[in-house]
Amino acid sequence: MEGEEQLSNELEKPDDTDLLKQLDLQIEELDDDEFQLPPVDELPTLESILNENDPGSVSDDDLVIPPPHPKASFSTEGGDTLSVHSRGSSDSRSRTSSTERYSTGNRSRKDAPTKTHGSVLRHVILKGVAAQLVSAHDRVGAGLPTTMAVGNIICVGTSHGLILVFEPTQALKFCLGSTQLGEQYGSVSALALNQDCTRLLAGFAKGQICLFDLTSSKLLQTISDAHTPFTAVLHLKWTDYPGMAVISDSGGSVFELSIKRTMGLNSNESRCIFSGSRGEVCTVEPLLMSQFHATPLVETVILAMATISKVIVVSLRPQLKVLFSHPLKASVSTLPLLSWQFVVIQMPDGTRVIDPVLAFGREKTVYFYQLTHGSQEELQFIPLQKMGLTFVIQGMAWLNSRTLAVMDTREHLHVIDVKTQEEQEMVDLAHLGLVYASPHFKAIATGGNVSKAMALSGERACYHSMVSFGSQVLLLGTKSFQVVTVRSWVDRLDYLVRGGHMREALQLALDIYQDKAQAIVGLKHKKEKRQQLVQEKISELLIQYLDSAISELPDRSNLSALNQHYTQLVPLCVQVAVGANLKDVLFGRIWETFSEDGISKGIYLEALEPYILSDQLCDMSPSITQCLLTHQEVCGRLEAAEACIVHLHVTSLDLHQAMTLCWTHGLYDAIFYIYTHGMRDFVTPLEELTTVLCNALDSGNALTHSQVMLGNKILVYVSCCLAGRAYPHGDIDPQELQQVKHEIFKCITSLHSKNAKPTENSYPFLRTLLRFDTREFLNVLALAFEEAEFTSELGMQQRQRVVDILLQVMVEGEGFGPAQLGSLFTFIARQMSRQQGAIAINRQLFDQVLCHLTVPGTESHHEERQTALLELLQEGGLVHYDTDHLLEKARKAKFYRVCEYVYEERGEHEKIVECYLEDKLRRHQVFTYIRSVLSSPQFTDLHAQKIQQQFLRHIKTLLDIDSSRVASLLLTMSQLTPLLNDITLHLKDDDQYLYNALHALFTYRSTHASPGGRGADLSDSPLTSILHEKYIDLMCKVNPNQVYPYLKGAEGYRLEKTLEICKRHNRQESTAYLLERAGDIKGAFDVLLVILKTKVDDLLSSVKDNEDGATNFLVSLGHVQAQVVKLVRVCQLGSSQLAESGRRELWFPLLDVLLSTQPPLVNHHQLAHEMRGMVGHVVNSMMTHISLPAILERVMHDPGYCGGNFAQIKHLLKGMVERYVYEETLYATVVRMIAGDQLRYLTLQHNQACSPLVVYTTTCAICHSIYHPSSKAVAHSCGHSYHAQCGGESTSCVLCVGSSQEETSAEEMQSNDAKSEPLAGLDETQMEGIRRVRALGSGGSRLQFLEELSTPRGGCVGEASPTPTQWRSLGSVSGNQDIWLSQNFALKLAPPTIDFEEDGTF
Repeated sequence: MEGEEQLSNELEKPDDTDLLKQLDLQIEELDDDEFQLPPVDELPTLESILNENDPGSVSDDDLVIPPPHPKASFSTEGGDTLSVHSRGSSDSRSRTSSTERYSTGNRSRKDAPTKTHGSVLRHVILKGVAAQLVSAHDRVGAGLPTTMAVGNIICVGTSHGLILVFEPTQALKFCLGSTQLGEQYGSVSALALNQDCTRLLAGFAKGQICLFDLTSSKLLQTISDAHTPFTAVLHLKWTDYPGMAVISDSGGSVFELSIKRTMGLNSNESRCIFSGSRGEVCTVEPLLMSQFHATPLVETVILAMATISKVIVVSLRPQLKVLFSHPLKASVSTLPLLSWQFVVIQMPDGTRVIDPVLAFGREKTVYFYQLTHGSQEELQFIPLQKMGLTFVIQGMAWLNSRTLAVMDTREHLHVIDVKTQEEQEMVDLAHLGLVYASPHFKAIATGGNVSKAMALSGERACYHSMVSFGSQVLLLGTKSFQVVTVRSWVDRLDYLVRGGHMREALQLALDIYQDKAQAIVGLKHKKEKRQQLVQEKISELLIQYLDSAISELPDRSNLSALNQHYTQLVPLCVQVAVGANLKDVLFGRIWETFSEDGISKGIYLEALEPYILSDQLCDMSPSITQCLLTHQEVCGRLEAAEACIVHLHVTSLDLHQAMTLCWTHGLYDAIFYIYTHGMRDFVTPLEELTTVLCNALDSGNALTHSQVMLGNKILVYVSCCLAGRAYPHGDIDPQELQQVKHEIFKCITSLHSKNAKPTENSYPFLRTLLRFDTREFLNVLALAFEEAEFTSELGMQQRQRVVDILLQVMVEGEGFGPAQLGSLFTFIARQMSRQQGAIAINRQLFDQVLCHLTVPGTESHHEERQTALLELLQEGGLVHYDTDHLLEKARKAKFYRVCEYVYEERGEHEKIVECYLEDKLRRHQVFTYIRSVLSSPQFTDLHAQKIQQQFLRHIKTLLDIDSSRVASLLLTMSQLTPLLNDITLHLKDDDQYLYNALHALFTYRSTHASPGGRGADLSDSPLTSILHEKYIDLMCKVNPNQVYPYLKGAEGYRLEKTLEICKRHNRQESTAYLLERAGDIKGAFDVLLVILKTKVDDLLSSVKDNEDGATNFLVSLGHVQAQVVKLVRVCQLGSSQLAESGRRELWFPLLDVLLSTQPPLVNHHQLAHEMRGMVGHVVNSMMTHISLPAILERVMHDPGYCGGNFAQIKHLLKGMVERYVYEETLYATVVRMIAGDQLRYLTLQHNQACSPLVVYTTTCAICHSIYHPSSKAVAHSCGHSYHAQCGGESTSCVLCVGSSQEETSAEEMQSNDAKSEPLAGLDETQMEGIRRVRALGSGGSRLQFLEELSTPRGGCVGEASPTPTQWRSLGSVSGNQDIWLSQNFALKLAPPTIDFEEDGTF
């Protein structure tokens, strides 16, 4: 600890060359009116403002181990800084104080929602330096500031090549260079001071580098060839290695510069570290051990570089090596930022090491990586955290090891706590006029020879305008020079006090004391000493706050205002005093102040409660505790009073007052606590409270809530004592533990109580607890028997004694019900099963309890009695019974779960099925049990056979329970599938049950079908076609309305058999559907027409009777419309296969039926209109298949139209004309399309025929012999050529097609064979389709395809189908084109039909 404290002091102590110690500057007074400053009694000096030590840690004991476990580090001693991951800071989300700081109109700080942090930053303007910079610019033409370097002096470079060096007193020490030098070299673009501030490196915009001796202000040497020619120097950085610096230029390259002095002469060497051709470096930052007061490792030089898109860390010594790289993806207009900082890391063994942390970021993201020694002593980077910001950053500097200063693009300086990522304060620096180095990044002085990316990103480059030095940040403006530093903790508190924010000051002081505050500076001692200092400050602030608050009390007549004032005042004082451990102040000055007033006294006492309950206040003055309990009793807050009593030490209580309060109001926890913790008496409260419970039970009334709570607390108390735990919290003293257990057990099992009356029953305490809750008390005993005291020989004797007492009290006595006795015997059975032979009991007692629990005809507590008996058997009690006798008793009592358990033990699983079926509450679980039995490998075929028998025997009951689950078992369990036929025979005399079974089976199969869907292979299904037809037959009987919908969606039934069934049951609609599927369109049409006539008759009869009103008309009309739609669909299907005469036999009867409805509906305009609409629909549908004159003639000869006027048929004729116009337009369009396609096709053929053919070889591609002048060769556009006798004279290349003449003939032979032998399973229509596809495949144009489509699919009945040759002749381009002009040409333009259901509407 001494070494750590020494290192902490070293890190806190400023260096002899520290700027802040030596800057004894005489600051000019700020204009109060100009800057709106509040009046200050005494102005601080600059030295008092800036001469602050390097920030100390909040807590050196709370440093946290990072994720990795490095083996070594740069330093192994302690320090005063905190890790980035340290938990020593506040987790609060408080923000900075809203106290007004001095500000101008352009300088303001963001108001935060809370005021915990106060003012973190002190902002100082160095007017002496600023005035001389302005004077140099105006008087001697030095130019504007461009860059700076800070050590124990301040060096500022200008745009005209001058370097101004200032003393700590702000006096100008040197003026290096000249304006002539500036004209030659350009502006100063970079400055670098070495460690002892004796050498200054200056880089210029035109690429030159000058080395100055600051002791004599002499120019030592000018370096012109150290980096890429004609590029500006962007960065100069000294390293810890003697005489070595790093250069970064506008070309993006990085060089190492070594400056030596040999034999009185200065020399230099440089080498390229990173070439800009691989990515331009924007900034560099070497790791400087000396800067952080750490011993420099000369043999290790580490440099961090950041390009536009990546961060790279390399080691320069002992060898050049890449250590780390990380991508930086962000906007191209933003620059990367780098900054090193040393932090303290606590190791697993408790030691602490100081490791550097690299912070790098771009745009809105900052990353933190720890550099440490990894395996094999290699350096490695470990990620610590990633910080996301809400603004774009352009500058970054460390204030201390956990506080970061970030400049955004709006020139707002943000102070951010690294660990919590919480913004502490924000200062607007827009008035500063920050200096930007964009001309240097654009290389304006050298002709702008930089990349566009470098020029764009360098627009807001301010690397040299924001420099960190210790815990200060120096800011360079065009006409100003400012310093921002962190206030000390005392200054922050005083600042809040001066601003009148006393509450915020107290809260901040408390956070500092509890190591929760952030950005704390000035506490550099050990934790105990720090807390002592802060504690003294808090005490001072508390007294001051009390005095000021009491002096501002509102008028005592205004009780509301007075109460509000105390509500704000008192809790804060209590919170701060308790948090800072100022009990003397809390119970002294604060109590004295607030106890005089009744209102403030009550608020004070209530404010103590949360700290008492959280054990922060365990010791209090008995007088204050007495007041607290009295106040709680008066307010009726008895639960709070009890909670406070059990958390206070007994020495803080007035025992007489506390016990009186507890017994009066039944505060039983407090009674137990006072007896056990204050009097060390564990038996007396048990005896007294058990007696109270016994009296309540003896009263015969139902227990109140308070009495039930008392009984539960007694049980918990007994359990805790026997387990060695104190009640209500804590543990029993190990020295008293055995004695306490013995006394409690002795009390419970005592034969009589103290001062017992003659009428008292034996074992009063045990009997009372059994009567209150038998099960829970026995559980308490069972837990106690698990303790080591009851496992010895003496302990086993005690167990037996307890069992004997329980039997004597409960079995031989009275007042205990069956459930209680069941719990007793369950407890005994458990003890006997766990300790074999250790507990002896009479077997007759088990028979007695069995008879008691299974009294037949007793319905009260049925489930409770069954559960008690079941638990008894499950805990080993089954061995004490004869199973047959037990089953008999259980069945009479309807204890089916008990029977199930016994059958399970006996292996009679088939009888368990009966138990499930008889138990009305669990009948649905029988299916799960059957499946588990049949699926388990431990059951034999004999078990499966017995289950099958039970399943068949109880099939009706199972169907009543859930027929779908019956079907699931039959179709998924292989052991039950063979029962299908047996079930059918078993249920053959009961149509309803058989139908339910088959319905469930077929429904299950359809809903659990394979992904194949319709058309799947059903040959493997156990549901045969015979069962299917039986199901349809039963459906026609039981549920006839579902036959037609089922047949439409089902598969697997035989059409002939099913058709017979539907005809037998006169299911006309289903018969029509089956006839249609069988191909008998005419038969289906006749059946549907009969149905239509019936529905039309129903409609006309309802109209004639006019009894049911318009609603019945609409229903009947809907049935007619649905039937018409079905008939239209059937007619359209049949028209494609029939000749003209056959089509008329389909359409005209339908039209006649509809036309016949017109005369009866003359007086019913709505129905007549609907019927005419149906006539129009039929006419429009048949126009594609029947000639228009025939349709018109049929309509005109109908009696409903022939005797009428033109108005009656106008709508019909209008529809026919519109249809004709539509077809004519469509016909003309198709002709134009085909003509255009024909032209393109002929043009293509002509171009191909006229194009020259190129022959690439003089040999035949088939026989490979050379062409003879007399031989005939065939050439193709593909480039192949061959003899005519080898490949034939086909228009297609046989090599590309892949066949020769022999292969073609072989294919034709095979084709003829295939034609002679039709494929099995295909009818003539399907064969014709195949032939047409083959014929169409030989063509290559859309014209040919359309020509083929123009040919009817089938001619009139009896016509022979055209041969393939005829198909080709019809489809060729040179074939008969008059077909398009023929009157017999008819397009198939029938619109798609809609299949309405029977109850649908048209």
